[in-house]
Amino acid sequence: MATASVGAGPHPLAYRPGLDAVRAVGILLVILGHWTHPRFPISNMGSMTFFVLSGYFISGIIWKQKVYVGAPGGWPRRLGVFYLRRITRTLPPYYVSLIVGAALPLATLHEYPLWFIVPVSNQLFYHLQHWGEGVGHYWTMAVDEQFYLLWPVALAVLPKRLRWLSLVLLSGLAFRYVWGYWVHPGASLVLALMPSCLDMFAAGAMLRHAEQQPWVRRLAHFRWVVVGWLAWAALWLVLYVNEAHEMWNLVYPTAGCLPAALTLNWALHQPTRPPSENRGLELLRWVGQRSYGIYLYHLMLPVFYQRAVYKLFPGAEARHFWLGPLPTVVFLLPLVFVLAWASWVWLEAPLNRWKNKLEYERT
Repeated sequence: MATASVGAGPHPLAYRPGLDAVRAVGILLVILGHWTHPRFPISNMGSMTFFVLSGYFISGIIWKQKVYVGAPGGWPRRLGVFYLRRITRTLPPYYVSLIVGAALPLATLHEYPLWFIVPVSNQLFYHLQHWGEGVGHYWTMAVDEQFYLLWPVALAVLPKRLRWLSLVLLSGLAFRYVWGYWVHPGASLVLALMPSCLDMFAAGAMLRHAEQQPWVRRLAHFRWVVVGWLAWAALWLVLYVNEAHEMWNLVYPTAGCLPAALTLNWALHQPTRPPSENRGLELLRWVGQRSYGIYLYHLMLPVFYQRAVYKLFPGAEARHFWLGPLPTVVFLLPLVFVLAWASWVWLEAPLNRWKNKLEYERT
């Protein structure tokens, strides 16, 4: 789950309010997919967009603040500031959510606590070959943390060229193929391994590198966003009809890089409007700003809800109704917004203020 924010110090990254709207749509797609389980993978649309967004923001910070390994000047200190800022932004809310999940209680947290504390839960899920109840979403959190560790080193080695970044993009597809068909044939959850996500991170880095080029700006239109996602959906339909599920798991992240990048590119070039002009957009920005808290709690709530339904309604017919998609969404959506609001007001916003005092060294 991407949680990057604007940089501090002498070279700040400009705040792009349109990206909060993208975060809002992305997180709504994720939670609706996880709560209602439709055949079409709408949750993947949201998670892929968040990974591309993470690649965009983190690459921008590393390049602009010169925190990659071997950068001119005092790069070790700047790299330390980068890691401290990432830890401050992501880990305290994450650990609070773990405490809530342990109190629920969620069995996987009690059985394998260290895998979540480190956090390397993506490795745990791959080892178990299944997601834990109410905690399966933590794999993206673990992948993001591992990406933060890797990327300052990777960008120190890679020339700042699109062709080199495109090789990293292809490496994600190559890893999933080699690992899934040669190293560990038949294994599921290959995407939970961090190298499997390199294509999405690299797509974000490519957008960050090329966003001001004229050909990229010409693509910043909503029609290209629609065309990109329709092409991705058409690929899913062809493979779904032919029951090529393994092929879909192999190619869908790489295929989704383009529409996700087109979505971000379109949002980046939208003019900033005052809240009074568009209340709907302002609501999306509110949700997007709190998307991290929404993500942390959204899979725990169905567990709580299901247990409550089974306790309150002994009849199978009543349970079937209350556990249906519509009652689940109607009941849980306000609740997850309240939890995310509380996380933002009492934890994330104060941490952000403290984080922004950690300035990068002038270069």
